[in-house]
Amino acid sequence: MVRRSAVATLLALSVIAVGCGSDDDDSDTTSATAAAASEPAATDAATTDAATTEPAPSTEVPSTEAPPGSPSTEAAAGDGSGPEVSSAVPVTLDEWFVEAPTELAAGEVTFQIQNDGSFPHEFVVIAGEGYESLPLADNGAVLEDELPGGAIVDRTDRIDGGLPGELTVDLPAGSYVLLCNIVVGPTSHAGRGQHLDVTVS
Repeated sequence: MVRRSAVATLLALSVIAVGCGSDDDDSDTTSATAAAASEPAATDAATTDAATTEPAPSTEVPSTEAPPGSPSTEAAAGDGSGPEVSSAVPVTLDEWFVEAPTELAAGEVTFQIQNDGSFPHEFVVIAGEGYESLPLADNGAVLEDELPGGAIVDRTDRIDGGLPGELTVDLPAGSYVLLCNIVVGPTSHAGRGQHLDVTVS
């Protein structure tokens, strides 16, 4: 009887031990499963945080202004270190007229000339009170040899039809005549109307 009782007790203890071990394994498995299940959630949260905290692309428009100290800024400031910029005056030559502004500012002037005519023309700047006040030939050409010294300020070469030209002069305040003084046979371009009186002030 005592022996059976001892065997029964050993069996009972074995069953209890097995049951406890099973509980521990289940507990460990359950814990591992819970941890595994929670890992993706933690990763998702980290990804979400990174996505929401990532700075948005800049929409600022780059500035087109030149940085201080650049050549264009210094020239615009007019500090006197660069060359003086002359006034640009558009001029159109054609049969038979000169088209340009009649009021000009004194100083350095650049005439930007376009020959829109079919014939070659020249561009001459003469100091004088007007075309009619200049010494003229019968056909209307200006008699340049009879002009006072220095009256012819400057002139271009002949500019072929359809081509541009340019002439830069220094004009003190006063009256001037802009004209084409080409003569072909009996025909004078100025005599046919290719002249313009201007005032510089």
